[in-house]
Amino acid sequence: MITGVLCLFSVSAFGQVGINTQTPAATLDVAARTTGTSTTTAEGLIAPRLTLADLNAKAAAYGASQAGSLIYVTDAANGSPAGQTANINAAGYYFFDGTAWLKVTTGNAGGSVSSNDIYNGDGALTANRTVAMSDKTLAFSANPTGGTSHFTVDDTTLSVDALNNRVGIGTNAPSEKLQVDGGNMFMHHDSPTLYFQSTIPNNSSNSNSNNGSVVFYEGTNSTAEGMYMRHVNNPTNYSGRNFLQFGSIDNGTYNPIMNIANLSQQVLINSPTVVGFDGTIFPKLSINSNVANGAIQIVDGTQGNNKVLTSDASGKASWKTGILAAPSTTYTWDNSGASGTLGYYQNYVYGPYTVGKTGWYEIQSKWRYIQSPSSVSGGDQGVGSVWMQINTSGNNNMYALTDAPLSEQPIDETIVANQLFSTVMLSGRMLYLTSGKNYFIHIIGAYVDVVGSQNFILNYVQ
Repeated sequence: MITGVLCLFSVSAFGQVGINTQTPAATLDVAARTTGTSTTTAEGLIAPRLTLADLNAKAAAYGASQAGSLIYVTDAANGSPAGQTANINAAGYYFFDGTAWLKVTTGNAGGSVSSNDIYNGDGALTANRTVAMSDKTLAFSANPTGGTSHFTVDDTTLSVDALNNRVGIGTNAPSEKLQVDGGNMFMHHDSPTLYFQSTIPNNSSNSNSNNGSVVFYEGTNSTAEGMYMRHVNNPTNYSGRNFLQFGSIDNGTYNPIMNIANLSQQVLINSPTVVGFDGTIFPKLSINSNVANGAIQIVDGTQGNNKVLTSDASGKASWKTGILAAPSTTYTWDNSGASGTLGYYQNYVYGPYTVGKTGWYEIQSKWRYIQSPSSVSGGDQGVGSVWMQINTSGNNNMYALTDAPLSEQPIDETIVANQLFSTVMLSGRMLYLTSGKNYFIHIIGAYVDVVGSQNFILNYVQ
């Protein structure tokens, strides 16, 4: 028996021990017996087998001197991982590093057996993890030959196309350097700023160059129809300046509408004339404000009380005095109808009236009304109302407008809420009237009486 055992061991002159070999190549060399043994004889080296509970009980036995110890955990569920055993969560090989037991990874590249090596297999985090980079860097390099999603977070939340150098948010197939789909972008800061820096030189050799644009469009074609905002470098006839240009896109053509110049601090409107299907010519500038007497304010040093904005031969405007102080021509449209109660919501038409000079007129009105208690049956006196309009239709209806220049003239509505107050209709309005044309005054009343004179004094302005 002793002889048989000695045959299994061999000790070299260098203090190396061999099992099943007479020429050990290391401190301990265990060779497999592939001949002279049964095929049912197992070969291998079995490390000490312990459970998690065994290691927790032997914690005091392991210290720095035991670093490098190798064991096989057979049961990781019969105890609680803590201290040295904090990393033991499954059966397998573990080694001791002098402080804690660490798992020996399987290292199966591309196999069906899972691996903890992210370079060779997929896995799942078992707890929160933090990468403390300190003064180190974390870089991902790629040299792809195909595909569009080479680094992703939850498929479309974030996708990097390393082949075309693109980043997608909300898409895994970005078509631009940065593409955001299915959501909004939000910037939060004391003074959030978005910068656009062009690489085109700012000199006269690059006139009318596009130094950056923001394009708004629908559908998939950004040049079919839409609106744009762009920075134009050295536009023609404004050498040395830059524009912030706003315009429209129509079938690939960029049509500038408004330019804001940086050095001259000008706002230039140079849009083409637009004619509607019905022949309507749309104005270059339209201001629609619900602020009474405050829609436009022009302060250039010449402004003043009761001044009028006028232009010279080149179209330059300035404030002038005295234009309305003494009208050169005055016409009076008088209605000698008797005072009395107007019928309840009945139409009245007076005229025709004419002027002998074409131009703008300011209306000075003396049409006066007062709430009529006599026109209301019962004890309820109601609230008096009057509607008045001037147009070119003799039809007994103020809405029968046939003259285009006056078709947009407003209807003046006055509410007479107290018997002690009267009102003056259309006074202060401006009308453009044509010499020799017939004009009519249309009135609708409700619960009102006519009081005093009824006439218009028309002061020619220009």
